[in-house]
Amino acid sequence: MTPSRITRIAVPTPFRVGPVNAYLIEGDPLTLVDTGPNWDTSLEALERDVKGLGYPLSAIEQVVLTHQHFDHVGLAAQIRLRSGAKVVAVAQLARFLTDYPNSIEQEDIYAESVMRRYSTPVDQIKAVRDISRSLWRFSERVDVDVTLREGELVSLGGRDFRVLARPGHSPTDTIFVDEHAGVALVGDHLLPAISSNPVLHRPADSGDPERRIPTLARYLESLRETDALELDSILPGHGAPTSAPRELIHKRIREHEERKELIFGLLADRRLPAHELAELLWGEVESSQIYLAVSEIVGHTDLLIAEGRVREFRLADGTRVFEQAAPHASAPLVKAAGHDGQGS
Repeated sequence: MTPSRITRIAVPTPFRVGPVNAYLIEGDPLTLVDTGPNWDTSLEALERDVKGLGYPLSAIEQVVLTHQHFDHVGLAAQIRLRSGAKVVAVAQLARFLTDYPNSIEQEDIYAESVMRRYSTPVDQIKAVRDISRSLWRFSERVDVDVTLREGELVSLGGRDFRVLARPGHSPTDTIFVDEHAGVALVGDHLLPAISSNPVLHRPADSGDPERRIPTLARYLESLRETDALELDSILPGHGAPTSAPRELIHKRIREHEERKELIFGLLADRRLPAHELAELLWGEVESSQIYLAVSEIVGHTDLLIAEGRVREFRLADGTRVFEQAAPHASAPLVKAAGHDGQGS
């Protein structure tokens, strides 16, 4: 039997990242994987391209979502309204979407606390908050009709895909693997042209403001798990499909190792907070990228702390700094949380 056709649709976005990929999988049920943001231009382009493949938007029977970011889930409610399609996602993502916009507001509050903790200037924190608030309109609340579990099979266009959690870029990152064909829909878990940011997200179901997930360590673990699948190709959330996913995974791991060593070198004979480390590494960081930069620095210092090479200190004012650890020194650091049971 010929497998269902999967067609990549590059949906325009107003974001710096550029177009986002939605995938139409023909067959029963007619499936759309990811949607683009809740933006008229995105909706018009998606509707046009789906029609070009021979279907009205109203023919879509299920919308499957890879993770919680605006550019991937924003149009889910609109498509569900127009077509009656079932929205399909893992449980943690379902909770996030049904609690929108409160869920994203809580993320923003958490991001502000992290930036303060790592000495981001007040004016820059305000700029990040204002930018984030301006982006809320690119998504909206949507009910999830089918909740997926880790490891189960789900039918997309009549093809069976294995549901696998791959947290790191976000807590809800999910990939869908056609094990027979050796292909996976991977969202932003692995991108061919750019590295996926290990964004610091609010830990699920935690009332502890100090609790933090070591997102880069988790992301690298997720990459290694995907490497073990020995896939032949991946269909990413941005950019063209790649037929050499394992080489790309190894490249991304090497890049993070190299950046970790650069950050270690910057800490020679001095203590620095994450915000200053970001400026030393990248120069002046524009407002829209500040939280991503802080997340990246903290992710790499997490790796160095786990290796016993760096220590994190809480200063009297509550902010945190990093320094190289003396050999055999114990590190009086603020503990980062471990795995918090990413929803499946």
